[in-house]
Amino acid sequence: MKTRKTRFAKLLMNAGIAVSFVTAVSGAAFAQSESGNALSNVTAANERVSKRDFEVVESAGLNVPDPLTPQAIESFVDENLVTTHTGRLVVTKSIDLSATCTPASGVLYYIMVDDTPIRSSAVFSRAGVTGQISGVTAEVVPAGSHRITIGEQCTLPGATVSGGTVTLVGLTSIIVLP
Repeated sequence: MKTRKTRFAKLLMNAGIAVSFVTAVSGAAFAQSESGNALSNVTAANERVSKRDFEVVESAGLNVPDPLTPQAIESFVDENLVTTHTGRLVVTKSIDLSATCTPASGVLYYIMVDDTPIRSSAVFSRAGVTGQISGVTAEVVPAGSHRITIGEQCTLPGATVSGGTVTLVGLTSIIVLP
């Protein structure tokens, strides 16, 4: 019988601790929400700082020139989009296009924002690109209207882009990072 009483006493004690803990936590949360005091303001400020504290890392790439210098820009896939916030842009573009180089070589395709290449979006191909390419701008971009294009560059030094074919103009999306 003593074992049952001991177990029951432990159970009640644990329940009492749990109730006390829940009461204390909910009381503190209620006090914070009611007062809107400095603690909640500091917390909000820290959240804002942490949301802006991010990092963009890209590899050096294998034989990807830095900086990229477009030899051609596919005018058929130009789009203008408007952002309402300033920040780095994550740009994604759906495309189906191909270009050739003279003399023959592979081609680097990449997104450009306002005539500035996004190096992290560079894609190499010998036969064209079908799908989505995306990248993050290296610099903060102001809010406003932005021209999104696709740059092309031959991988063989001295080669030039001699033509391009666009078979599908896809969607473009932008995410503005704080």
